[in-house]
Amino acid sequence: MTLGQRIQQIRNLAGLSQEAFGSILKTSRQTVSKWELDLTIPEISRIVQISKLFSVTTDSLLVDGISTFDFPQEQPICGIYKSELREIVKTERFALVYYCAQDHAHFGVKLYQGVCTSKKLCAVCEYDKKRKQIAFAYQAENGNIYSNDEETGRLLGETYDDSQTKSLKRTETFFVTHRKPSLPSVDEAGIKKCLQLWRMYDAYEANGNQMIFRLCTGKTDYIFSIMPQDTNIYCGISYQIPFDLGILGGNQFFRIRNYRDNSQPWCQFFCNLGYEHSDVEIPTEQCEFGKCVRTTDGYLLWCLKRYTNDEIVLQGCGDDDYIYHRITERTEIISPLPD
Repeated sequence: MTLGQRIQQIRNLAGLSQEAFGSILKTSRQTVSKWELDLTIPEISRIVQISKLFSVTTDSLLVDGISTFDFPQEQPICGIYKSELREIVKTERFALVYYCAQDHAHFGVKLYQGVCTSKKLCAVCEYDKKRKQIAFAYQAENGNIYSNDEETGRLLGETYDDSQTKSLKRTETFFVTHRKPSLPSVDEAGIKKCLQLWRMYDAYEANGNQMIFRLCTGKTDYIFSIMPQDTNIYCGISYQIPFDLGILGGNQFFRIRNYRDNSQPWCQFFCNLGYEHSDVEIPTEQCEFGKCVRTTDGYLLWCLKRYTNDEIVLQGCGDDDYIYHRITERTEIISPLPD
């Protein structure tokens, strides 16, 4: 990460435009833009000012931004850590924690957000299997808290403990960047490659209507979504494998699905954090256009329905369309480590 990227990260976390950020520092939007593009380097007094105003250390600016000064610096590496009772996805800006009691009677999801090691709990959902109750709480980006349980709401703001990954097995490794990627179009790379690359990112949004966090590493898909106005909660871990004309839907290993009175058949609750990715036979024959097909070994094929250079639409289950865009809002871009 360069110094410019680090400054942009701090500004984005504060929810400020370049103009507002510059106004606080008594400088222009154009100057902030040049910092973030690494066209100029702020003087040391500005770095100290940013440190004090935004409660970050000067080390986190200078050390994280050291590649600006032509010192060797590897891109930040992130990954997935897991055991039979816990799975953690850690990126620069987020830590997503899935956890389960020994008897599987209680399980949940926590999402932490912040810079470096200063991540704070911003959303939580827990399912009590014995009571058949779901408790949730999240803090919107404007500071408002939405919750259906007072005790759960008091958890918000707790600090993420990074030491818990020491006892877990690292199963995936990747790095992230905040720079806008130059992603290929369908004509340039084909359906399979575009489905892989277009999906590898995380995105976070939290307001009065919903809290939603999505993350795909290329192998594993994570979602944590709460819509309080409909009591609509969805937390899941699954893997999905792109092939030439769609996506092979792998097993779902964790699921909290709650919608209103839970009368719908897809409202399910289960926890299997001890899974391992297995070798799956990818179909080589052309699937039926615009169909959702179940293979002989129980997997689902979401097949190509239509596409343009910038959009791919697959036929999901029922009447669902699964839509993927080349250009979409991304918080962090996820990339596999080079071989």
